[in-house]
Amino acid sequence: MAKDAYVRQLIERAKDGTIPPQEVKQIAQAVTECRAGRELYQQLYAVARAGGPAYEPLIATYLIYPEDPEVSALAVQVLTAHWRVGVKYREQILELLGSPEWDLDDDVFIAAVSGAGWILHDGFDAELLSALLKLAEEGRGEYNDDLMQRWAVEAIARALGASHAELTRLPEGVTRAEWSQGVLSAARDRLHEAAHQP
Repeated sequence: MAKDAYVRQLIERAKDGTIPPQEVKQIAQAVTECRAGRELYQQLYAVARAGGPAYEPLIATYLIYPEDPEVSALAVQVLTAHWRVGVKYREQILELLGSPEWDLDDDVFIAAVSGAGWILHDGFDAELLSALLKLAEEGRGEYNDDLMQRWAVEAIARALGASHAELTRLPEGVTRAEWSQGVLSAARDRLHEAAHQP
């Protein structure tokens, strides 16, 4: 079987849960020994999807991975949104929210914004919420700031308990701008409350 076909099949098998544990272990070993090559993303995806949280230490080693920002973004998504262990990696998430220069297409930044929302959904963290709030209010001073700010607002809304449906369907008669201002106001209130708690 050609390597490309194997890699495509690997992704499909990971999605439908048909990779046996022994093969997951072999793939993880190849990744650990840096034998994955150009298929690192696909192999890491297969390990995360088919192997589950038992492979957290391996996935976490790729959180900050300048050689391939897509791999780094995958690690962020898996640890924060899928396995919900992102709080362990909050320092790395904060670092990635700073838009590292190696993240040329913003893949990791976008994953970090979303990941911060998941971490905050599971527990309050004033520093993370402040970082998202700053992004939502001020942006990063770039051409596509509107979109980046919208993602930050949505991550804050998720952190404050909004469901996926609430993020995708606004209440009747409420504009996106009004909804966003309400979210940001609630976030500022939450930070204010936290600052005044003993």
